[in-house]
Amino acid sequence: MKKNICLFTAHSPLIGGGSANFRSLIENLSSINVIWKYIDHKAAKGFEDGYMGTGFMGGRVDHDIWFTWKMLSGKKVELIDTIVNNLLEIDCDAYWIVSHNEGIRVAVELARRQQIRPVHVTINDDWAGAICARSIRYRFMATLANQMTINVLKSATTFDVTSRGMQDYYKQLSGRTGEISHRYIPSQALSHVSESHDIKSHRLKVGHIGSLYDKEDFFQFVKLVKQVAIQQGSQLEIHMWGWKVQEDQIPEEFRTSIITHATLPESQVIPQLAACDFVYAMYPMNQRMRIFSQTSMPTKISSYVQAGRPIFGHGPADSSLAEFLQATGTGVLWSTTNKQDGLALIQKLMGLKLTNDHWQYARERYYGEENITAMRRVFEID
Repeated sequence: MKKNICLFTAHSPLIGGGSANFRSLIENLSSINVIWKYIDHKAAKGFEDGYMGTGFMGGRVDHDIWFTWKMLSGKKVELIDTIVNNLLEIDCDAYWIVSHNEGIRVAVELARRQQIRPVHVTINDDWAGAICARSIRYRFMATLANQMTINVLKSATTFDVTSRGMQDYYKQLSGRTGEISHRYIPSQALSHVSESHDIKSHRLKVGHIGSLYDKEDFFQFVKLVKQVAIQQGSQLEIHMWGWKVQEDQIPEEFRTSIITHATLPESQVIPQLAACDFVYAMYPMNQRMRIFSQTSMPTKISSYVQAGRPIFGHGPADSSLAEFLQATGTGVLWSTTNKQDGLALIQKLMGLKLTNDHWQYARERYYGEENITAMRRVFEID
């Protein structure tokens, strides 16, 4: 008999890397039936039954700050109580709560108010080190967020994390060890990866999907790669899918080189990434964001693996991005501000001879069957 698992997310089931991760796991956990409940600004097509209304985070600044502070302080928040009460009424064998935004308090309250059904928590980003560190409006709440995270780690029946760095960090905070779980990518998803690539001498094409953590760091990279393009007599094209930026925020000297596109479904963007000479992934160099870069994992990497293009990593040497590139040999990492280092790394990257074996190894090590096995252990599926 299938187990009924109630999954709660403070985001749409259809948008973002986290949702893609969960869908990839759920599709391959045939022994469970997932009841997906969520809050967002509107109902998602195909998931209307799970819609629980809007949250307070990300809305009007004064309203958001007040209710987020109350939430992290452990004070009564009616919306949280309403969500928890509704979840408690669902006929399920276990809860699966994602700690993102309002989810962190929902997880704490579910664990506190009942001990019969297990409460499993997924943590993709550290609340204090990522959400608070990246946003000015939440920055002063980092201490409260860290304490709430410790409460979650200690009260949840089980939890999973997104990297070895996060696993180690939370072991220090709570004394407990979480499972490591990434997105699942089936082997056949990489069957199209080409072992050769036709680099057109008149054009140097770079791809990137998703958000950027630091525009100034990115523009330093653009300056480097533009110099390389000029040296080889090529026209530079940096294609950015899903980066929301105003044209006046891009330095005039780069505006003809940076081409922005709307967010596309992964099935449509991967072939376009595969047509690039290489792809770009960054984690912030800023010291304030160090916990984030050490513990989170860029979701875009799973798309880059499927596209099969070399990765130019840009971030701290002790980041999870650095660990991925070193372990898989699928790219290089620029971890200094030295221009000559960066230029040499771009040249090295363009000379890499990556085969399908490299990408299959990356898939097996990070996005393979062990992710399904880990979630089966969590929910004790035979």
